[in-house]
Amino acid sequence: MTSSHNCDPALYGAWPETPAYAGEDMPEAAPETKSRADRLAAEDAARNGSLRQLLNELTVEMREQFSMYRNLREAGEAGLLPGTDDTDAKQARADVKIATDQLSLIVRTLERIDALQRVLAEERQALMDEDETDTEDYEAAVAHFLKRIDELAEQKCRERLETIAASGTAAGSD
Repeated sequence: MTSSHNCDPALYGAWPETPAYAGEDMPEAAPETKSRADRLAAEDAARNGSLRQLLNELTVEMREQFSMYRNLREAGEAGLLPGTDDTDAKQARADVKIATDQLSLIVRTLERIDALQRVLAEERQALMDEDETDTEDYEAAVAHFLKRIDELAEQKCRERLETIAASGTAAGSD
């Protein structure tokens, strides 16, 4: 677990709407599969878009809270200098303890948000991988049926040629 002393809240940022692996370098989908890919993307956006946005907003809020409590803790530590009044020192210790507890809670929350964002990204990638597998299966099936159609067409063509040749031979012998 990350300590509040060595945590940099800037590491926890908003996750992008579109993942880095779905950039402009991605090959264009075939027309017959593009509509399915678009449909899956729309379903993903509807299912995970609002959650992703909420997690991003929560991350921004937690980063602001982290900065506030870090400043509060630093101000409290400044009140613990030797020569301060007992009442002020007691209040400063309480402020430092509260700020440290809150910082720990914020760090754990940021780690959980990050874990949730990673799960969403993994699910999105799994969905895309599944779509690619379905596309490959579809393309293999199309290739199989096109090959079978060609074989049947050749077979029927040979049969007709044989029938024509047989009837031509029979007509020639009359």
